[in-house]
Amino acid sequence: MDVLPPLSPQLVTEVRADLRRDWFLTETDQYRVELGLIRSPPNPLYLDHKMLELGSIPSPQKRGRRIPYINACMEYLFYNKATVFYWTESAATNMVGRYGPVILGGIWNAWSNALGREPHIPLDEFFAVPVSVKEEYSKTVPGILRAHGHIYAQVRKALEANNRSNAVTKLCKPWPDPRYFKLHSICEALIIVFDEYKSVDVEKHVDGFRHYDDVAQHQSVMLVRTVHENGLSAPISFKYLKDKALPLARSEDMGAIDVIRVPLQVGVHFVANLLLREEAAFPESVMAGPHISREPDHPFMKWEREAQGYRERRLVNAQAEGKIRPFTTAAAVREAVLYCRFDIDPPEKYAPYPFKLGWI
Repeated sequence: MDVLPPLSPQLVTEVRADLRRDWFLTETDQYRVELGLIRSPPNPLYLDHKMLELGSIPSPQKRGRRIPYINACMEYLFYNKATVFYWTESAATNMVGRYGPVILGGIWNAWSNALGREPHIPLDEFFAVPVSVKEEYSKTVPGILRAHGHIYAQVRKALEANNRSNAVTKLCKPWPDPRYFKLHSICEALIIVFDEYKSVDVEKHVDGFRHYDDVAQHQSVMLVRTVHENGLSAPISFKYLKDKALPLARSEDMGAIDVIRVPLQVGVHFVANLLLREEAAFPESVMAGPHISREPDHPFMKWEREAQGYRERRLVNAQAEGKIRPFTTAAAVREAVLYCRFDIDPPEKYAPYPFKLGWI
């Protein structure tokens, strides 16, 4: 169907391109909000925080025993994440409860810099899925490591079953297509433990923003090997991190566990390099690769179709409502159909999503 015949073909083409950008920015902004909530630790003052919590259920094998468990409706959050970021109660201060996205912003920047690109939002891919750990479940690193074994097994079983047809799961969001959403082998082999948040007084920069990286550079994490590395192309080694290692600052007996504490941004870069190594070894596993990303059901193609439908609806509806009249000006057309005014707003207003600058 031709849209707006009284308008010049060039103008219609330009407005359609603007509407495509409009749709993508709107979707990514909604994603940003959801991402921030998922990465905000539980806080009684902020009930909309949605970070996964490590819980427990009765063991099906041993009566009277409980095993670690996460909400089955949230298992999909593990898909296309390189690893798991266990956020302990000792790190969940009131400030972090309010500003979890501040930590996320620093991680996002480090992850993007290490990969040389922004994460692919349609694939919901990222450095890690965060899981809140209360002390009642796991007070020690060995305890978190054991819990991770149960959680990974739970999520892997759900992915392998791929029916998700029971009554509980029907209440969940549409389940991700297993052709494009998977569990990374690194997720089984390596975990991240964030056990201390260091409060930082951050000053505004000349651009008028406080920057996430100013907080991230003061944080540290523990990288912990699980010994389950059969799915990797080569073993994980902390050899080249030794010169960046920080005091472990833990009182429990680690036994033979291979663990190292490093600055947060160093840890993020380490995981990114592992991911790049595995993608080079197994190119068929890259969900954004050219061998798969042009398939009709791929999230990239779905987003393009949704953007196309959006731009046509906006144009048709605006014309039907009399907002666009024959031979109207380009500015009037854009004012009628665009939420994001690329033609008049400064470029930085629509900077690449979502953590380029910082918070006010």
